[in-house]
Parts: sequence; C-alpha cells; structure tokens
Amino acid sequence: MAGPIADEEPVIQGRSVSDLSLTRQLAFWGFAALLILAVVFYVWWGLSFGVWIDNGVYAVVATLAAFGLAGMWLVMPNPPPPALPPPPN
Repeated sequence: MAGPIADEEPVIQGRSVSDLSLTRQLAFWGFAALLILAVVFYVWWGLSFGVWIDNGVYAVVATLAAFGLAGMWLVMPNPPPPALPPPPN
C-alpha cells in the first residue's frame, strides 16, 4: 500500500478566469487577443489578397496563436495539490 487513504476525496475547484486577480485577468485577455488577432489576420489576408495558402501568413498566424495559447495557459491558476491526511498517532 502506497500510503494512508483519506475518507473523503479532496475537492479540487475548477480553473476559472473570474478567480484570477485583476492584473492576471488583464494578462489573460491580452493573450486571448493575440489568438483572436491571429484568426482575424488570416481571414483578412485571405479576403484582401485572395491567397489562402502562403507560408509567410502561416508564420505570422502560427506565432501569434502559439504566444496567445501559451500565455493563456501560463496565466491560469494551478489547481491546489490534494491535502494529505494527518499521520496516525
């Protein structure tokens, strides 16, 4: 047996943007804006120039999307670790 088993499973609350501080919320939405900007740029470029397959556009979109997704992921809070039961006496 690996260790003592608690009677109740620890409750891990979900990760939500509303649980963040104001500065972290602003950072999250700033990174989300990068992701939205990537999609808008790709659609704008395709409609403006009629070119949907272009390595240069892919490079810009992939960079914006990668930084947006990575930033959003890094700003989110980590779930709390499960609480260990007290040691037996």
